[in-house]
Amino acid sequence: MSPPLTGAAPDNSRPHTMTGEKERKIRKARRVELRCTLGFSSGEVEGDATITNISTAGCRAESTINMAEGLDVQVALQLPDQSSPVKVERASVRWVSGHAFGLSFVLFFPSERARLRTFIEKIK
Repeated sequence: MSPPLTGAAPDNSRPHTMTGEKERKIRKARRVELRCTLGFSSGEVEGDATITNISTAGCRAESTINMAEGLDVQVALQLPDQSSPVKVERASVRWVSGHAFGLSFVLFFPSERARLRTFIEKIK
């Protein structure tokens, strides 16, 4: 029997500030600069990207493959000095700008989320 999946509950109470006409949300998780590879796949697209920063809640990445806002993908994070990739069962593309895009990590196995959290704590 597989361990239960955990997902982030919707948080409609996030504080935010307004800058001009764009809404900018304050991040709950601190991002750290990092360059490593992630693989992604969905029914529509698959490929590799380079992570430029990461947190336990998501990451910014760049790829030559065109991504679409709202697309859900499975992700394998190839973190430095890790023998196997950290797997995210569902990540959602939140924004796209040229070759860059932002992923929100939606659904992890608890053990995979813990591995990512431990990795980020070590490099902060």
